[in-house]
Parts: sequence; structure tokens; C-alpha cells
Amino acid sequence: MTSPGALLTFRLAPVVPFGKDRSLTQSGDSDLIDRLVRHGLGQGEARCYVGMLAQRAFKVSEVAAEAGLPRSRAYELIRSLVRFGLCTEVAGSRYARFRAVPPNEAIGRLEASKAEQARRHDLALSGLAQALALRASPSPDSGEEPLEMLRRRDQLLSVMATEVCQARDEVLTIVNASWEPTDCPGMRERLAAGVRFRTIFDRDALDHEPHRDWADALAGDGGFEVRVVDRVENLYLLVDRYVVLLNLTVPGSGSPGSHAESLLMRHAGLGQILYDAFERTWRQGVPFEQALAAGGTPVLVGATTSARGPAPPTGGGRAGNGRSAPSG
Repeated sequence: MTSPGALLTFRLAPVVPFGKDRSLTQSGDSDLIDRLVRHGLGQGEARCYVGMLAQRAFKVSEVAAEAGLPRSRAYELIRSLVRFGLCTEVAGSRYARFRAVPPNEAIGRLEASKAEQARRHDLALSGLAQALALRASPSPDSGEEPLEMLRRRDQLLSVMATEVCQARDEVLTIVNASWEPTDCPGMRERLAAGVRFRTIFDRDALDHEPHRDWADALAGDGGFEVRVVDRVENLYLLVDRYVVLLNLTVPGSGSPGSHAESLLMRHAGLGQILYDAFERTWRQGVPFEQALAAGGTPVLVGATTSARGPAPPTGGGRAGNGRSAPSG
């Protein structure tokens, strides 16, 4: 018996959401998330993955609730996990359902992905060294570095915006579905000034609403075109055949996660090589609206239908700083 004034206390067991693997406590979830992040996943991806650890498949809304994310964001992250083989989509249901692979298997795949990314880095840097050795280039202006590594996503976006705002002739971009479109205010100003913008998407981008919305929003601006190819290997932005942003690691592309690693280079010879490579890929591409229609996706009103070939060279390219850069 207790005295009337005694205070009764109860120890409540941790509440585990319905369907969750009850062998994983909240502390265990946190440890696994940290481990996944150390192996390359982003926080959101890791939370979605842990939210699917159970002996059943989950709807997107359930994963979003587990991860504490908006449903639309959770869907994008789940699709990223599917691409990297960390979860699978279960067929035969009215709603899309997903199931995570076991943690040990997921860690193994992340380790293999990092090893493959390192191999691709080495190949890319070796190719750059050869390309730079083949062609001469004028020295950058005072205060400019010929080569700079960008390792933060915010830093990469800031540099991209700066270089786009200084474009004088043309901006070329090759991206895949992992790229997150952003509305760069300077882009519309450059379009109005007569700068041409051409972008190549991979076919997976057609399934992503942000990519369709971005293309549709800019389709009315003269000089803006998008084409689609089945797959892209090298991801880069090229400004005036001189300023190069070569993406070695893009969030969600070569490896999962939110890390970015890009090389910023100012080199006319390399710029011309990448320009030629872009033109070869561009000629193989399908205009954006045509690709949407062929894929069964609703056609966007106003989406670019231009199928004209690349514009003829306008003389020497222009450097991002405004000075002429000699071609080839």
C-alpha cells in the first residue's frame, strides 16, 4: 500500500509505429541512419530507408510519415533508393508499395557504389589531363583559378548562377534525373539578352514533375531548348565554350546522398572538346515534347518542340569574364 499523498510513476515502453520492425528501437534507428549517411546516403534517403524496414511493403504516405517528410519529397527519395537497389517496388497493388533490402545488403551496395565512383573519378581526371595536354589555352585573368574543386552543393549552385549570369553566347547543360531544377533569375535575363540555352536530359527525367515543370516554364523564352536521350554518361555545364563545370559526383547520380563534387575549369581547348561532344549527343536527342508524347506522358502546353539543328558557330567563343576565348 502507498500513502494517500504518494506519487505513482509508470515507466512507459517506447511506442513503435505500426508495421515497423520492432527489433529496431529509436536508438537503433538513429545508429543505422548515421551508418547509412557515412556510406553516402543523404539524411532524407536514410530516414526513408529505415522507415521501410519491416516484413511488408509500404505505401509512400506511410514512408513519409515514418521519415517525417512531405509525401512528394519522400516519393523522390524512394525512387532514388530504387535506382540504387536499396529498395524494390512491389507489383500487384493498387497503390505503389516499396520494400527495403536488408541493412547488410544495403551497406554492401553503398560500398560498391563508392568504389565505382572512385574509379570513375580516376578515369575522368585522367581524361582531363589528356585533354588539357592536347590543346593550349590562354592563362586565366588575374584573380581567376584555372582549376577549382567544388565540394558543397550550395557552393556549386552559387558558382553555376554566377557563370550563367555572365554568359554572352550560349550555355550548354547535360543533366540526368538526379539534377534538381532551379529557377535562376539570371537565366531569364540572359535569354532576353539573346543568350542561347540548350539542355540534354536523360529519359528518366521525363518521369519527374519538377523537370517537366522547369522545361514548360521556360519554353516560351526564345533560345531555350531541351532534348532527351536514353542515357547520359558525362554531366557538365559549359558556358561560352570556355567555362566548364564538370560534375564528378552529383547528389543522386553516381552515388546516393546529398554530396556534390565538381570541377570548375576555364580552358578554351577543353571547352571546345566538350562542345563537340555536346553537339554529337544533341543530334541524337529527341525534342522534349516529342519525347513526352512518345513516353505516354501528357504533353506540356508550350514545351519546346524545336528540332532545328545546332546553331552555326558565331566566331570565337566568349569567356565567362567577357573576353574572347580562341576556338580550337
